[in-house]
Amino acid sequence: MRKFVALTLLFCGFSLAVCAQFYPTQYRPPNQHWQYLKTPHLKLLYARGNDSTALRMGQILESQYAKTQLLVGGNLSDFPIILNNYNDRSNGFVSPLHFRSEIELPPIKGKSLNPQTGNWLTNVGPHELTHALQFSNLGGFNIPKIVSLFSPDLARSFHGAIPSGITEGIAVHHETDNIVPNGGRGNYPFFTNQYNAIFNSDQRWSMGQHVQHTTYTRPFNRHYIGGYTFTSWIQEEFGPQTTRKAIDFYMDWPFLGYGWALHNATGLWPTQLYERFEDDKKTEISKTNVSQQFITPDIPFKGRNIRRAKWLSDSTLIFYGSFYNARPGFYSYNLNTSKINRILTTNSISDYRYDLSTDRSELIYSYYQADPIYDNTAKAELVRVQLDSHIKTQITDDGRLYAPVFYKDQLLALGTKPASSQLVSVQNKNKQQDSLQINTLSVPKTGEIKAVAVSPVNDKLAVVINKQGKQGLWISDLSNLSDELSQNPTISFSSGSVFDPEWHPKEKKLLFSSDFSGILQLYEYNLATNTVIQITNVAYNAFEGSYNPSGNRIAFIRQEKNEQLPAIINRSNVDGNYIPNNIWQTEISNTIQKQQSVTTDSIITQSKQWESGQYKSGLGWIKPRTVLPVFNEVSNQDVYEWGLSLHSNNLLANQSYSAEYTYFENRSWFNVLYQNKTFYPGFKARIFSEPTYFLLLSQNNLSTFSLLQQERGVALSIPFQLRLNQNITNTSLFIEPEIRQSQFRFFDVQSNNRSSDFFNSTVANIFTQFNYRLQQNLRDLQPNSGALFYTEVEHNFNSDDPNFSGQSNNIPIRFLESTALSGGVYTFLSPFRRWNQSLRLGIEGVTQSGLIFNNQSIVSGGFSEAVFPGASNLLSFSTRYTIPLAYVDNGGFLFPLYLSNIYIVTFTNTITDPTITNIKKGSRNMFGIGLRGRFRISNLTFDIGVGFGYEPSRDNINFFVGDF
Repeated sequence: MRKFVALTLLFCGFSLAVCAQFYPTQYRPPNQHWQYLKTPHLKLLYARGNDSTALRMGQILESQYAKTQLLVGGNLSDFPIILNNYNDRSNGFVSPLHFRSEIELPPIKGKSLNPQTGNWLTNVGPHELTHALQFSNLGGFNIPKIVSLFSPDLARSFHGAIPSGITEGIAVHHETDNIVPNGGRGNYPFFTNQYNAIFNSDQRWSMGQHVQHTTYTRPFNRHYIGGYTFTSWIQEEFGPQTTRKAIDFYMDWPFLGYGWALHNATGLWPTQLYERFEDDKKTEISKTNVSQQFITPDIPFKGRNIRRAKWLSDSTLIFYGSFYNARPGFYSYNLNTSKINRILTTNSISDYRYDLSTDRSELIYSYYQADPIYDNTAKAELVRVQLDSHIKTQITDDGRLYAPVFYKDQLLALGTKPASSQLVSVQNKNKQQDSLQINTLSVPKTGEIKAVAVSPVNDKLAVVINKQGKQGLWISDLSNLSDELSQNPTISFSSGSVFDPEWHPKEKKLLFSSDFSGILQLYEYNLATNTVIQITNVAYNAFEGSYNPSGNRIAFIRQEKNEQLPAIINRSNVDGNYIPNNIWQTEISNTIQKQQSVTTDSIITQSKQWESGQYKSGLGWIKPRTVLPVFNEVSNQDVYEWGLSLHSNNLLANQSYSAEYTYFENRSWFNVLYQNKTFYPGFKARIFSEPTYFLLLSQNNLSTFSLLQQERGVALSIPFQLRLNQNITNTSLFIEPEIRQSQFRFFDVQSNNRSSDFFNSTVANIFTQFNYRLQQNLRDLQPNSGALFYTEVEHNFNSDDPNFSGQSNNIPIRFLESTALSGGVYTFLSPFRRWNQSLRLGIEGVTQSGLIFNNQSIVSGGFSEAVFPGASNLLSFSTRYTIPLAYVDNGGFLFPLYLSNIYIVTFTNTITDPTITNIKKGSRNMFGIGLRGRFRISNLTFDIGVGFGYEPSRDNINFFVGDF
């Protein structure tokens, strides 16, 4: 019987024994008409129409290639980079599995990257190139080189055991030092001051926390911040070749770990390095005493990350919040009563920009809507919310719009473009999607619009644009927008960027934030006097300011340790230090020199000769990319089949196969699986010979014995995946019908003799799982609400019944027209959600007229023995309650053991055979408790528990290690 789709997927280790397919597959949106561009070292794939963007990316990467190679070594040839333009949830990654990179062309939103680096391509391309070259560095003649003979992909995966903070830290170091002056996150106060705020607090990170990624503790990009800070210090302290030397040593001796590699490169162990690093940082990062007074609302949740606090009234804030122990979304906060109220549960576009109507009765925002069919595909959509009733209406469908603002009787928003954006107007007079009119207002030729704000006084626009690394602010009328945006900005800084425009409700004044001083602070621009004054004076960033309706108070977000919290300052308490005009009025011409430093003239000349054309997958991908050992557990019996497997997929990951050959019980077994997702829903086909154990009662019902079933045949299945809602809660449907033409026979396990000859069967199976509104907060260990339903039905058509010999000849196993049904429902509750505790209630059942499903799959491991193994009908009632004890989130570096959390699980299981009228004989009950921990060794994740189950009716106690 198939196990229902797991709620939590653990990372597949290097042996990959638990992974059915080593190479994943995915559905991509159709009609991409993939093209390719071949450069000296790369092969870029992109959808038709994105030729100029692909050419620009190729020029950037080839210009950066030599400098990146000096840092990490390696060599690339025809390295594939997939540029997709269909996913608005922007990111980039490098995968050693089918070694490639994939980058979303829509720019990432928000403040995560340094605007002075340039546009999205300049930020993401060199970063991913660093990963690619590092992964291609296999060192000299060593274990990875030997592994590469069987699987180059697996050999490159040895880099995956390096702490992720080191890998990301190296890439951030490259983007900081080697692209443009003042570029990269290492020169970006929004990034660096998060580190400074934590370093000068009681939450200072350990050596392990600097380089290990975190799942349960903010900031969740800690491995980027800490990894860069440590790696950059290593490079400065021990020389620019240090990282290259450490990587080379690590690949020669990978099982010693990266701590040994650093020792070889620096002469110091990680503990000694950290002591010197910490001492240097104490001198470099001095504590700042700030005397400015402000009000800090008391938000009663843990792990607070508050963004864009605005005003519903002079006494009530509204903001977007995300927490460890509460649902993310929009909240209101009453300053007089300290009462907090969740308005709406939702995700948000990562710039968190939203707007309130003039009367503050409506809210307009944008969120990521996952595609119901296609994988890794989300679109930015606009939503309008009535604040009195909390009723929300999605305005767009496939609109790809974000950062909306109210403007007279319409909306203004930013629209997605490859590596850029455009300003559009949205008119929706009938408030229906079919009456929506979207018109393009402005498309900058050399820049990306980041934000727009509308003045309530005179309808002027404040527009923030990044033009080749110069992010400034323009003030313009909508009617003359294109001309005015081509002029010099109203506000710009030579050594910083402008963010967060917000107008005064009554006067011709404008709030904005800037990082030109090395710290993000709030400033106010007075249009009447053409002056800029500083509003805040915080130690570690202040941003996203807004005026209250009276204009006499300002709310903003400040960095406090590892949290981002709202604060309020009275406008009358602001000292008002004037910023000299020559600081904030700079021309934009110097960006031309910056841009030229990203790509060289020689590369631009060479690029005219680069080959391009229509991409075709071909059949070359059928050649195995990986050969792996296989160790598969058989029927949860703690016995394993072992052997080898071959794996491969095509570049776009819409076709794959795996071929396993194993040995078990003195017999050979095989399983060849091919999956095709070039169209929806696609299909899976396999040929197989597989073992399965069945535990049966003896003729006198006093003992049990095992039969080994061999099933060989061919199968065809069609998996349907439908995501109905992926906005914080998960509602989805999965259906997979399968038909098999099989032959079965049985073996006596004790004598290892054949108990039956082969008999034929045509088998139909359908598996269904429906997830309904499953929701899990950041520190929850299982969902806290929602339900999961699953069923599986299997029927044997035109079957023969087996003829048994030996001790099994009287076993009444029936296959002729036999049917089996299994199913269950899990529901999740959280009586103490504030403490991240969760209760799961489950009901499962199996009924069958033949030997089809293993009924022990619904029995808890807390029982000391098999429960009603021969029963054709079985019911299971279970509970599981999780209680977090500690979120340790700490570990070592030399020995990369990292403990994420420790938690208690209490569980119960009642198993009953409904055909037995005597309830006492027909039921067995078990109560259990256990201690579990989630930890990593290197980057391999484990969730292991030790527990015991107690069966009162038999006074049995069973200690066990495993799932519960």
